[in-house]
Amino acid sequence: MFSFKYRFRQSALQVLAALLGSLLLGCGSAWAGDQPSFFDQWQAQWLDEHKELPAADAEPSFFDKWRLSGYVNLEGAGPKNAPASLTLDDLALFVSARINRWVNPFMEAEIYAVPLWIEGKGAQFNSAQMTIERLYNDFEITDSTTLRTGKFLAPINHWNLIHASPLVWTVNRPITSTSSVANYITGLQARHEFDMMSGHAVEVYVQPYTEFLPVSVGPNQPSYQTTVGGRWTLHEDLEYYAGFSLQYARLQNSNNVDSSHASVSFDANWKHQFFELETELLYTHVYNPTPLAHSADWGGYLQLAVPLFYGFNAIGRYEHFQFAYKSEPVDIGVIGLVWRPESHYSLKLEWQQTSDGANQVPGTVYDQQLHTGLFGAIAVLF
Repeated sequence: MFSFKYRFRQSALQVLAALLGSLLLGCGSAWAGDQPSFFDQWQAQWLDEHKELPAADAEPSFFDKWRLSGYVNLEGAGPKNAPASLTLDDLALFVSARINRWVNPFMEAEIYAVPLWIEGKGAQFNSAQMTIERLYNDFEITDSTTLRTGKFLAPINHWNLIHASPLVWTVNRPITSTSSVANYITGLQARHEFDMMSGHAVEVYVQPYTEFLPVSVGPNQPSYQTTVGGRWTLHEDLEYYAGFSLQYARLQNSNNVDSSHASVSFDANWKHQFFELETELLYTHVYNPTPLAHSADWGGYLQLAVPLFYGFNAIGRYEHFQFAYKSEPVDIGVIGLVWRPESHYSLKLEWQQTSDGANQVPGTVYDQQLHTGLFGAIAVLF
């Protein structure tokens, strides 16, 4: 048996700088010339994942119809007034197949929240979470209508559908994109595409009971029970997307208190040659037997990404959010730099500044998103 003892005295900034700096040096030879924008890269990834198998002279074998892929995300955090840390945030494996119109399974298994090092405590690697994040089958009823059964990502906004770290700009996700709505559904979803070229489509879904293997993100995490909702995608192509979402959900908190949420949101993205602009607005009416500070969760964010040179991109975001249970709203500002020399990996470094309204009881679901501090990540698709 070997015993290791590490004594680290570096500040959070030094830890993150060393981590990201070493990978920049190691990968520096990979960049060359102008790089595709983030949206182009995501669109190519999405189309590749959902495309039909190419025609061939010979029918593909059963095993040729299966695909195996995944991603890994390593995060460093240097929050103000809290220990710096290094965490294996995600290690995900995708298994999918396109057998025929009726058999098109997809599974995403994920190991997450694996602590590697904590300031003052040294090396960790002593715990991990594991879940089945997605497990469903698509039935292609017609060329434009698909029925999905199983556990899948709720189409509450565009961010939730592509939330894997290599495909998004920032380390910390906007509160607006994830708060007060069910992010996962275990049940049925029907999608109808009116125009495949413009992306005009409607989706409706229902969760009859509760989520299968819910992702654990905090001790005060609510449990979403019966949930119904839908999304109307007005347009989605290489230039821009826009859509409206509705959801009604019954919840049960850690004290077995029942409540319900009724939400409406709008999200959009516009890609220009010299920038990418993204926004979302959310309003959720909260029905709770216990009086809260406010009757609703509501807020929104505006995010700007500007390509620079050699795969570098400047990122800025402002978000304002009012939680129903908090008397003061939260204001969050993010500025950062993302290096994406290839479409399948990226390095991120960002500073997040939060207002005094972000103060809350430790251990709640949105701890990291509400911290002021320096954050970094290395994300790789494989």
